[in-house]
Amino acid sequence: MKKGVLVLGISTFLGIAYGVECEYYKVQKGDTLDGIAKRKGVSVQEILKNNKHIAPKKLKAGDKICIPVAEKPKAKKEAKAKKEQDYEYYTVQKGARLKDIANKLGVPLKELEALNPGYKNKFLAKGTKVKVPKTAVQKQKEKEEKIEYDIYTIKRGGRLKDVAKSLGIPLKELEILNPEYKNKFLSKGTKIKVPKTSISEEEKKTKRYVMHKVRKGETLSSIAKRYGVSEAEIIKINHLKGKKLVSGEYIKIPVAVKEPQEQKPKISFSEKNLEHIPKEREEEKGREKEREKEREEMPTPTEIKISKRSISMPVEGKVVKSTRGVDIIAKCGEPVLSVDDGKVIYSGGDLQAYGNMVIIEHRDFISLYAYNSKNMVKRGDTVSRGQEIAIVGKKNNSDECMLHFELRTKDGVPLDPTEYLKNTQ
Repeated sequence: MKKGVLVLGISTFLGIAYGVECEYYKVQKGDTLDGIAKRKGVSVQEILKNNKHIAPKKLKAGDKICIPVAEKPKAKKEAKAKKEQDYEYYTVQKGARLKDIANKLGVPLKELEALNPGYKNKFLAKGTKVKVPKTAVQKQKEKEEKIEYDIYTIKRGGRLKDVAKSLGIPLKELEILNPEYKNKFLSKGTKIKVPKTSISEEEKKTKRYVMHKVRKGETLSSIAKRYGVSEAEIIKINHLKGKKLVSGEYIKIPVAVKEPQEQKPKISFSEKNLEHIPKEREEEKGREKEREKEREEMPTPTEIKISKRSISMPVEGKVVKSTRGVDIIAKCGEPVLSVDDGKVIYSGGDLQAYGNMVIIEHRDFISLYAYNSKNMVKRGDTVSRGQEIAIVGKKNNSDECMLHFELRTKDGVPLDPTEYLKNTQ
């Protein structure tokens, strides 16, 4: 009989003889009985009891010893099998991390990490299959099924609470339909789910809105009088808490759509009652006023208060025009500087296309810095001109180091940075 077979046979015999289930461990150079016991989670006495042939102080590399393994009760095996059946695979719809999926499905992050240890702290590409509890998926489906919804495209950057206020929809309903967007900044063009009833009922009441930008000195009373609507209507449609308005904000003004008029039979002048003529003239004047209101539907063009060639470069490098702004080719690790004094209104990596991004609101404009390897500021921070706010990183799916930079008006209208930066190359 071969030596290896002989050793295995002895070990197996020992395990059977002592009436225990064994895990056979091969002694390594430098091993001690105490170290093996700690590593395997058993006591030295248990090992000695099941290996009476070994000398504690004379372990040899290559020896095989029986490590007692507690027998798993049948109930535990059945519970484990049942637990495995309570999970299914969820396919990632767009790039995300486990914390995003946990937030969307309402599952504790630790539970997802326990089920998917290989995905912990990793970015998951679209199509990745993640193990999730069946109950969580079912609950999410039930929540969504209870609310009939339409797809709404974000007109300008904002958060769910801004959409809720704009459309007159309860924020909780939006968060149920769009859990992955909770507390996140949504860029223009993002598609979200909105309840059908909330929009349709509002449309039945007003049919149409005029977006009015509040000017300095205007009051709720003066605006209501200008458009010929009541203050109560404006407050209700915009979910205002009071009559106080902030200069620069946009509010919706309800404008009724004229119902189709029934065609009246033509009558000769001799048959017409002369008393109707003044009334018809007044009606025509009223229709003309309505047309004047409709002409004011478009917001007033944004006034650009930035001087040409007045803004310092956020980082030195070659400037290349890109969608919405410019890409500045620079070295990775270079500091990214704020172009003016301002307040950080966003700092994060929620938008895959932009990577780590910082958005700063200044006195007369908004600046955006993306593709950062690291953000050095957080939302709410006050920054000064020339302050380091981020570090240059690489464009997504590329090895090229660069900073994506955008300029926008206070209303979110994109500007061409090459017209306003001082030293473009």
